[in-house]
Amino acid sequence: MTSRERFLAAIACTPLERPPLWVMRQAGRYLPEYRELKAKSSFLEMVRTPALAAEVTMQPLRRFPGLDAAILFSDILVIPEALGQGYKFRDEGGIAMEFRLETRAQVDALAPASAVPDRLRYVADTLALLKKELAGRKMLLGFGGSPWTLATYMVEGGSSEE
Repeated sequence: MTSRERFLAAIACTPLERPPLWVMRQAGRYLPEYRELKAKSSFLEMVRTPALAAEVTMQPLRRFPGLDAAILFSDILVIPEALGQGYKFRDEGGIAMEFRLETRAQVDALAPASAVPDRLRYVADTLALLKKELAGRKMLLGFGGSPWTLATYMVEGGSSEE
């Protein structure tokens, strides 16, 4: 049974000798190969560059072959960015959006939903690279922020204590 088959069987509630294994935040500071790549490229560059995002996605699977799934290296805030509200990381920690959504006019000025697929082409290109790399052997997991979570970042102008 391949890792991908194990994952699909678990989703179908089929009894297994062991459950599929993946680790949330698989790509991250704990991997030396990630830190090496991060020293050369910013987080946002890695997210927006398909070859780099695919590399970061694959690093944990290369180091820990027992993992059954890859987790797409991306960020939930690519959606607001594709709508026209960019973001950056604050030096003191947290996220800063380019502006707060405070008026109806600002909401109306966001890009239409029809523009989002093209603006997120890099995500589709990353997925194509990963599909080829994974070759059906491992499951690929994605993630997303709920509309509420994204809206709070957009309205608050970034991370907020409130």
